[in-house]
Amino acid sequence: MDFSKTDSKKDRAVGNVKDTVGGAVGNESLQSEGKAQNTSGQAQGALATAQGYVQGAADQVSGAAKGAVNSLTGNNSGEAGNKLQEKKGEAQKNFNS
Repeated sequence: MDFSKTDSKKDRAVGNVKDTVGGAVGNESLQSEGKAQNTSGQAQGALATAQGYVQGAADQVSGAAKGAVNSLTGNNSGEAGNKLQEKKGEAQKNFNS
């Protein structure tokens, strides 16, 4: 399952609005729904961050391993492409840290 930081932010914002409006007009059901949606958005954001980190780590490791093989076999163009994959994974990990 792919988790989205964008959906997370949307759910947190909509949840906050429902919570605030529900509290202002005395609608406990709407307020409760807003709190639940906000919490769900927070959880989805944490999962999206973790998922991005894991994907970055996988790219980093895969690029490093393939690059090492290409280096040993003398495949310079493949080694460069794998170095790029490794750096992309490292950047994705750092972004999601």
